[in-house]
Amino acid sequence: MNALTGKWKVVVHTYMGDQFATHELTADGDRLTGKVIDGGNGNSTEILDGKMDGNRFSYHFALRIPIGDMEFAIEGELLDDGSIKGSSTNPMGTFEFDGTKEA
Repeated sequence: MNALTGKWKVVVHTYMGDQFATHELTADGDRLTGKVIDGGNGNSTEILDGKMDGNRFSYHFALRIPIGDMEFAIEGELLDDGSIKGSSTNPMGTFEFDGTKEA
């Protein structure tokens, strides 16, 4: 099983403060599937066009958040310490994120 597969607690660091979500990911070869659950309201959505390339990954999703429907693009990396980090881009800008795997 790929080390990216599992449930991740993700924090996106925005100018409006930290935004929390759970990303449930399944890696299969170079394909990445799963869902994102918003930490603020519990809304969830499937990830789209998920890709893996070594320790790098990317996907996008659309999610209803408190300020309305928004599209997100994720680009990240699985680090040697088992955590993830990267960038989350939406219409409001690009923000850094980090994440830890739930036990």
